[in-house]
Amino acid sequence: MSANAVDNYISAFPVPIQEILNKIRTIVLTAAPDAVESIGYGIPAYSSNDKPLVYFAGFKKHIGFYAT
Repeated sequence: MSANAVDNYISAFPVPIQEILNKIRTIVLTAAPDAVESIGYGIPAYSSNDKPLVYFAGFKKHIGFYAT
């Protein structure tokens, strides 16, 4: 998967939720600049050294953040 897949995921949400998801994305990539971005389990996923780091997901009334 490419960053485009994550872009597509985020763009499917209303703008206020997109802003939050993009902030989370920026925080993750700043903290782990070598992380590989993809889609896993249908949500944005980040891995390093072939091991999962975190996932996040948008919902209507909340944001999920899943550390591994």
